[in-house]
Amino acid sequence: MQLHTFARRLPDEVWAVFEPLLPPVVYAGEGRRPASNHACLHGLIYVLITGIGWDYVPPCFPSGKTIQRRLRAWLAVEAFRAARQQVAERYDRLHGINWDQVLLDGSKKPSKKGVP
Repeated sequence: MQLHTFARRLPDEVWAVFEPLLPPVVYAGEGRRPASNHACLHGLIYVLITGIGWDYVPPCFPSGKTIQRRLRAWLAVEAFRAARQQVAERYDRLHGINWDQVLLDGSKKPSKKGVP
């Protein structure tokens, strides 16, 4: 799947991973109804793929401020860490992970001025 296609429509497989991990949206019964988690996640992925600024999120998504607030809430409950763990476990079950080939530290250069 190409990135521009992914940005236009959030695949159901991605939503199925995130849906149980995200805290539910609660409507207090006053004012405008809150945007759904699905729409906010799709907007977040759109911003990450396209690289546009929060102020320029298209009107088909919730506002950039709404997406940012929801992102902060999701980071607070570590939803992305749990999703990454689930995806890694699923990949390991399906294809296996060669742990001998995994690089834990990405630095291949010595530090500047010899500082450890």
